Amino acid sequence: MNTGHGPRRDPTKVTNQPALRRSSGTIWLVMVGLLLIAGVAMLALIIARGGAAVPVAIVSAALVLGLYAVLVIARFTVAGRMTRLRVMAGAMLGMALVAVVGTIASAWITWQSSR
Repeated sequence: MNTGHGPRRDPTKVTNQPALRRSSGTIWLVMVGLLLIAGVAMLALIIARGGAAVPVAIVSAALVLGLYAVLVIARFTVAGRMTRLRVMAGAMLGMALVAVVGTIASAWITWQSSR
């Protein structure tokens, strides 16, 4: 029921979730820290193994760490809550994408070099 105080927000829309509207950002640091550990751990195993995929794994790990730094900096420096949470969400998605693509590319390079 609309009370006439503006449009109703659909609580099922992704952009209307509490983590993107009301969060202080602290939980983002914790959860993305876990993503950081998982992503960098996979890349670290590829680096430790050695081989042709090491440069790709190193660059991917550096990008993941850099995006985490962006997230931490945004948490403590961006004043607007919505802007801060959007920057943090973008950094998290970037981290996940870089970690997955870097891991897949490294695995493919390793597979190709072992043939």
